[in-house]
Amino acid sequence: MSRPWQQVMGLVFVLTGFLTIRAGEKQNQLNARSFANVMRQAQLGDRRAQTQVGIAFAKGEIVERNPSEAVRWFSEAAMAGDPIAQHNLGVRLYLGSGVERNLAQAAKWFEAAATAGLPEAQFNAACMYEAGLGVRQNFGRALALFQEAARQGHAPAQNNLGRMYQKGEGIAQDFVAAVKWFTKSAEQGYAIGEYDLGVMYWNGAGVPRDFGKAAYWFQLAAQQGHAGAQLILGLLYRDGLGVPQEYQSAVTWLLKAAKQGNADAQNKLGILYLEGQGVTADDERAAIWFSKAAEQGDVHAQANLAALYNAGRGVPRDLVQAYKWYQLAQRGDGADHSDQLRRLANAMSSDQISDAERMATEWQPAQNGSSAEGVRSMADLLE
Repeated sequence: MSRPWQQVMGLVFVLTGFLTIRAGEKQNQLNARSFANVMRQAQLGDRRAQTQVGIAFAKGEIVERNPSEAVRWFSEAAMAGDPIAQHNLGVRLYLGSGVERNLAQAAKWFEAAATAGLPEAQFNAACMYEAGLGVRQNFGRALALFQEAARQGHAPAQNNLGRMYQKGEGIAQDFVAAVKWFTKSAEQGYAIGEYDLGVMYWNGAGVPRDFGKAAYWFQLAAQQGHAGAQLILGLLYRDGLGVPQEYQSAVTWLLKAAKQGNADAQNKLGILYLEGQGVTADDERAAIWFSKAAEQGDVHAQANLAALYNAGRGVPRDLVQAYKWYQLAQRGDGADHSDQLRRLANAMSSDQISDAERMATEWQPAQNGSSAEGVRSMADLLE
């Protein structure tokens, strides 16, 4: 079983969403009756009231949702120095909601709120610096901001700080320090932190290798819907590493990841259906899962799907499709499928070969719509 190391090396950007005023402050009781009074205060220049009005228009619970009005009031309060409004204005500018998208301005307002000590803004500003979004890429500044937010207990910042130590970005590579911050994040129940900590135990990086502890953390992340953790947990059950070997449990977790669009899980699930491990052998279901993964560009699934088309297992025999998928698989990972392609070509007409090559050339990978990596979905409003 290959290590999941490469799955955790990308940027984790969980843009923190709109903030409401901190718990315990008067805004939490805002309702339709009190809104009129808050609006009057906002119109008189009260920056906290302006922030509350912006939040109300952004959420659309006590007044009709109006993104443009939300931006207007956040802008008023932000220019008056309210850090929550600055952060929320940054989010609006990042998303292009109620205002034209402007990453440079988003970064500016995140930085302003970060300077005021708001951990969510420190995190978002750090992400912008790490990715070079709206600002020049600056790992040192990203590191400093992640550290400030992490010290305030911000779980995503703790996790991203761990990744910077893991990758050696802005600081010397230090797996022990990475584990320290992953642990702090994971112990708060942050799914990505749980996953990353599981990877460290799986690889024995910064900690002794321990499949049982890896499985423990993958399980916690998987239960929260983390597709990567569901995939790895399924493979652990398949192979009996850190957990008893249970093919049915493997199928359960791989299916969860596959339904989220994880191509690796879809391919692995197809193999289990093909071989009848944990499920009744079913070539048609195997073909369905191979096809889903192949369309996303998974080269192993492409080769597996090609083999099914060549043999007529689970799909009608189709040499053109078989040739197309073998050719795509060979292009994708450099694996040698020349023997299969040669044998297929010997059984095909020149027109069929031309059709297959044209289809392979025109093929584009499908998008699975998953937010597992890269820029992730917005966090909920913080109450």
